Amino acid sequence: MNGPSQARRLLGGLLLVGLGVGMALLILEAGVRILHLVPDRFWRPDPLLGTALVPDAHGWWTQEEHEFFVPVTINAAGRRDLDRPVAKAPGTFRILLLGDSFVEALQVPIEETFARGLERALTRPRGPTVEVVSMGVSGYGTAGEYLWYREIGRRFDADLVLLSFYPGNDVRNNSPTLEPALRPIYAPDGTLQRVDGGRGGDGAARAGGWSKAYTYLRKLVLSRQPVLAARLAEWGLVDRAALRPLPVQAGVPVDYWVFATPPPPDWQDAWVHTEGLLRALRDAVRADGAELVVMVVTSREQVYPADWEALQETYPALRASSWDLDGPERRVLGWCAGEQVDCVALSPAFRAARDGAPRLHWHFDGHWTAAGHALAAQTMTQALSARVPAQDKEAQ
Repeated sequence: MNGPSQARRLLGGLLLVGLGVGMALLILEAGVRILHLVPDRFWRPDPLLGTALVPDAHGWWTQEEHEFFVPVTINAAGRRDLDRPVAKAPGTFRILLLGDSFVEALQVPIEETFARGLERALTRPRGPTVEVVSMGVSGYGTAGEYLWYREIGRRFDADLVLLSFYPGNDVRNNSPTLEPALRPIYAPDGTLQRVDGGRGGDGAARAGGWSKAYTYLRKLVLSRQPVLAARLAEWGLVDRAALRPLPVQAGVPVDYWVFATPPPPDWQDAWVHTEGLLRALRDAVRADGAELVVMVVTSREQVYPADWEALQETYPALRASSWDLDGPERRVLGWCAGEQVDCVALSPAFRAARDGAPRLHWHFDGHWTAAGHALAAQTMTQALSARVPAQDKEAQ
């Protein structure tokens, strides 16, 4: 009698333990989902652009430090923007905004983005209807933005095309050798053909299936416990590609070599490609009867000296080379002057306002805060207001 009784008690105990573990996992899963601790995915591979936003996708965006929790909706056209008909209504002054993650702006609610602020500020009581059609995708450089304009954007019949140029990674994005993820493919004569997105997506992350808790715990291990993550990779429990160490060259994160003086040869080549793409975009915009304006976006290190100092503490090799954080901006301004393209640098306005509160760039994420978006909109409103007709042509 004792044998079967003990077996039943053991089985009952195991069932209780299993039930407890299962309940704990369900509670953890529910908590991660309710608190939005894991960002949702909004991108899919694209044969021409490398990647694109998923039409009608919705979810939440955050990052490891959880500086923000933002609800995100992608419209039916695959843009994080208001729904706009392609055909421009009579009496409308339309600005087409091209850019990368600064324009996509997942770090702030859509009503606080630069695009919405610029649209509101340029709208006058007796003026035309002003529309800012926003197209921004994380990871795009000038290559992806030019291709999108050539294939899709020109259909919007814009009066003005505003290109958001971020020196912090746009130059690297345009290089066929420096860009690791969305690599532009050029023909032998230098003509851009497409952007190669590679495999697209994180296969290792998908191993957890629907579980947000698995994704969250896995991310914690990968980002906060690199030694443990490396050991798990050795055991075959984590894909080595998922470790994703920050690419460095001579002890310096690769992206920061754009600020080197002088730039290394591979960066000089990246600049040649970048300037060629800017020229191609300018010519396409002018051929469509519109005007191109370039807005040079700030980096947090350019605005906040303390952030640059902290970066040098993290990567001591930075102190061994010469850097000019305004160098890429000056190069873009010089290109614009030589090619008769209007160009606006945001850095003077951002530096003038950096000692106020709140911050203009998120401390960890690096993108603009709501205050940064508002200041950028204010600065560009001053630069663009003269281009908007003072009165609706239909009412004249």
